[in-house]
Amino acid sequence: MPEIKAMLIFEMLGRPAEHLKKTLKGFIEKLSQESGVKITSKKINEPKKIEDAKEELFTSFAETEIEFKDIISLMRIVFIYMPSHIEIISPEEIKIKNFDLTSLMTEIARKMHQYDEIAKGMMIERSILYRQLQQHGIEPAIQIPQSSKALTSQPIDKKSKKKKQTKKSRKIKK
Repeated sequence: MPEIKAMLIFEMLGRPAEHLKKTLKGFIEKLSQESGVKITSKKINEPKKIEDAKEELFTSFAETEIEFKDIISLMRIVFIYMPSHIEIISPEEIKIKNFDLTSLMTEIARKMHQYDEIAKGMMIERSILYRQLQQHGIEPAIQIPQSSKALTSQPIDKKSKKKKQTKKSRKIKK
């Protein structure tokens, strides 16, 4: 598989401006240490203040040109570092082997499962906190959709569950 040359842009938001610039430089430095990655050019832009923000926040971005060993290296970096923009410079066409496509699709599925696990965990935690607030007489300002409530049904009483199982097993034996 041929080397892939691409331009990637990475954006950051934070404060103070000096810290944001330092963090973005460190981020690009960490990216340059990844295997299968060679940064051929980089430009880190000066932080700019966000005018309509409630707090003093700054934004900055880094433009990078990177040579990737292969498409798998490119996709790994996209998943790990989440650039805001990606432009493939070369090659014009990419021929991919079945094995490489399988690896790529497996990596996409794995990452999606990770995000799904995190999202579901957060929904469960949110429902638990919501229920605890209600138990203390506090009505949260934001209502939880019914689909989220289904994830955190009330705990099952082990004795009643055991009774139900026993009744079922008696019916089966007869």
